[in-house]
Order: sequence, then structure tokens, then C-alpha cells
Amino acid sequence: MVSYFTIDATGENTNFQKEISNMMHGFGDNPNPNAATVVLVEDIVLQQLRSMIQEALNYSMLKGTNVISNHEIIYLMRKNPVKLKRLQNYQIKMDHIDNTRNPTAANPSTTSILTGIVLEEEKESKKKRTHIDVIKDLDEMDEVSLVKFDAIDYLRKVRAAKITESMSFEKYEAYHKARCSSFRSGYGLSKGFVKLESWINPTKELKITQLALEVLCFLAYETVAEIVDAVFLIRQDSKKKSGDPFSKFEGGYFCNPQSLNNAVYIKSGYEGVPAITVAEVREVLRRYFTPTTGINGLFHRNMSNDLPVRFIAI
Repeated sequence: MVSYFTIDATGENTNFQKEISNMMHGFGDNPNPNAATVVLVEDIVLQQLRSMIQEALNYSMLKGTNVISNHEIIYLMRKNPVKLKRLQNYQIKMDHIDNTRNPTAANPSTTSILTGIVLEEEKESKKKRTHIDVIKDLDEMDEVSLVKFDAIDYLRKVRAAKITESMSFEKYEAYHKARCSSFRSGYGLSKGFVKLESWINPTKELKITQLALEVLCFLAYETVAEIVDAVFLIRQDSKKKSGDPFSKFEGGYFCNPQSLNNAVYIKSGYEGVPAITVAEVREVLRRYFTPTTGINGLFHRNMSNDLPVRFIAI
């Protein structure tokens, strides 16, 4: 069995620091994110993706193949119906974008100019993405269809709306570009994930399908979002005052889910937002990966066991 962590190459010639910086800004961080924080977040995302690849490879080996497809990656998400629903919506949106940019994909009856010859690009464009089909296969209890409201995604949109409500056109344009950033290097089924693959699989030793890369692209984006969300929650916790349960909703950087009139930021727009620090991201990791202690506290019988593999985006 191939272990990804034995691969010596680190893909150091490829990085997503600019994209991650824009994403953090888009999720509510300062317009100029802390450079050291961006590097740390990039490190976390890369480690998470490579761990996912290793887990997916183990599942594919059980099926007698060494090819990692979208089925193995989505299988890792099987216990989170909300994220599966979000992935489903992501596919619908990306299909719409691809069909808009490439009308041939939306009209399979279109033939090549040369009769009897179908170009390779046309073959690729006619291949239907099957994330939704995989989700339906894995969702035996039909839980995904029962997800009607995504609270976290909704609060992200509320935060973005609050940030932009007093922006000038120039600032809004820059913020919109930041919101459009992703780990997808370009539009089109055949070239959108070249940079991502060279980042997570620099030696090309592992065989990862384009569909699997698309899901990994989605999960990488969600990892950055979850980290920023968690930092905001930590800041919210730090504003609590003993004996005052509503103190954490006073101004600050958050939207009280009980009152959408509560300002997300003290100052108008986003100028007053302090950049996310390395210490805050490390605190997010500390809280996330702290093992469950159970009813016996520090003397929980399983506390000596190895920590299970955990994925921030899942």
C-alpha cells in the first residue's frame, strides 16, 4: 500500500498564499491578512488534503484499485449531511458556470466540425460530473434531502452583507474579487485543477481523477472558511462577561443570530477588523483537536489511544 507521507517532495514551487489571503479577506478578515497567518493556514490546508488523500487511497485499495476517485473523497464526508448538501449545491453552481462558458457541454447534440471526428476537449465536456449521484448512493437514509437550511452558510452571507453595506464601489469591487477566490486555477473541466494537483501530488505518484480534485478543491475552500469562522467564535467568547449572557453580542465582530440588526463590526465596513493572528489559528486547532475526555475527565479509559484522523472541513 502506498503511503502518501513517505513522499519526499513538498511541492514547494507551488503555493496558494495569494488565494488563501483573498479567501480570508472574503470571509471577513482584514483586507491585508497577516502574512504569517496565511502561511500557517496554507500549511493546515495542505496537511488536511494530504490526510484525506491517504484515507481515500486506503479505501480505494480495498476495492482493488489505486485510483482515487470522487467516490472515495465523498465517502469521507458521509457522516455530515450538511456538507454533502453544500457540495451538491456547489456542483450545481459549477455546472451552470461551465455550461455558460462552454455551450457545447450544455448541448450534447453538437457535433464536431469534422464529420465523424470528436475532439478530446469535446469528449471531456460531455462527461457529466457525478458528485450528486455518489451522494445519493451514500445517503441511504435520505438525510441530505432533509437539509433545508444551512445555518453556518447563512451566517457567512449575513456577515458578508454587513461588511459591504457601507462600502464604496472600489472597495466592494476588491471585496467581490476576494470572494471569488478559490483553489480552482481556471474554468473548464480539463484545466481547472492543474495547480491544485501539483500542490498536493507533486510527484504524480498517486492517480487522482479530475472529479476527485474538484471535491478536494471544495474541501480546501471549506477548510479556510471553517478556520476563519472558528477564529470569530473565539473572539466572541473572549467578549463574554461573567453574569451577562448577552455580553458577547455587544458590537464586536459577529452577528447575533437572534437579531440581524446587531452590527457585525463596531466600525462601518471592514476597516476596524484586526487581522487574524497566528495565535488565534493555533487556538482554533487546540480546541478542535482536543480529545474528548468523557465522564471520567482526565482518567478517561481511552485517553491513551491515538487520536482519530479528523478533518476540519468534514
